[in-house]
Amino acid sequence: MILSKLALTLTESDINNGLTAAFAKMAETQGEMLKKVKEPKVTLKDGLLIFKCKASMGFMPLPIEAQLRLAPAQGGTALDVTLSKLSMAMMGGEAGATAAMGQIATAVAGKPGLSVNGNTLTIAISELAKLRGVALEGTLKDIAIVNGTIALDFS
Repeated sequence: MILSKLALTLTESDINNGLTAAFAKMAETQGEMLKKVKEPKVTLKDGLLIFKCKASMGFMPLPIEAQLRLAPAQGGTALDVTLSKLSMAMMGGEAGATAAMGQIATAVAGKPGLSVNGNTLTIAISELAKLRGVALEGTLKDIAIVNGTIALDFS
């Protein structure tokens, strides 16, 4: 498959339906830890993708919130995902984001198409698409998060 142009708009509902299914599938194959993640949900507002969930740790669920900013990178051949804030219960903020990104950097080290610099995960879009047999001939021009939607312009 060759993809050279795409305009895609997703709603919070679209993302959350896929997120619920993905977490259920991953929990089946990737162990007990993911089964402890409850109520994963994405909210789209003010240019941010906000991920919230509850983690079952002991007798009380622990609320977790991550605020992510998405942007085209490397002339549109990559996507930057910047973790601007991570809160767990009443702890977190920028320091929590830095600690989490350190763990993500370790996890993606040596993986094709993924790299971390500071609090930003860079995803080489075409490199990852090749792993699925898709040739990308265009570039990511814009990502807009407005009024509960995310719009991607790939041309």
